Amino acid sequence: MIRERYERTCDSYDELYRGEQYAKYYVALRAVKPRGVVLDAGCGTALLAEFLRAWRLLEDLEAYICLDYSNCMLGIARWKLEVLCDGRCHVVLGDVENIPLKNSTVDITYSFTVLDLVDNPLKTLKELARVTREDIVVSVMRNLNLKDTLKNMGLKTIGATDKDVIFHVKPEELENMLEAFPR
Repeated sequence: MIRERYERTCDSYDELYRGEQYAKYYVALRAVKPRGVVLDAGCGTALLAEFLRAWRLLEDLEAYICLDYSNCMLGIARWKLEVLCDGRCHVVLGDVENIPLKNSTVDITYSFTVLDLVDNPLKTLKELARVTREDIVVSVMRNLNLKDTLKNMGLKTIGATDKDVIFHVKPEELENMLEAFPR
């Protein structure tokens, strides 16, 4: 159902959500700077890449991986990344609950307002920890209980916007939290 909604709205996604997403990026990137290989898990139309380019942060990355399960969103992302990148950006069709990357493939993972949309947020967090070497940044909507679950698990709040709370965690810490957290 969610995939269908994104497929139907992908042509207007940037117009509807650019400002809201940029606010999250600004808060998150002040706390955790992109470096090395970056995964944008649930990248949509690659608004994060657009933001990184505007702030001159995209050029310094070793690689940028844009992962989403909407073909329509990835079509827009692919077009943008051809313009924004010099061959270091990659588009991957896939699901954040089963990320099609090898263990410890990326240095930093950003995932903005994706955990709110998946069937199993804890499984998704486990996948993010599996593929990430250094830092994981996620945002969740303020008005949902998931933010309380993440706080209770021990994820560090690094900021908030009008609609979202933004968290940071190291992959090894997250794995320990997930093992200790009652399901």
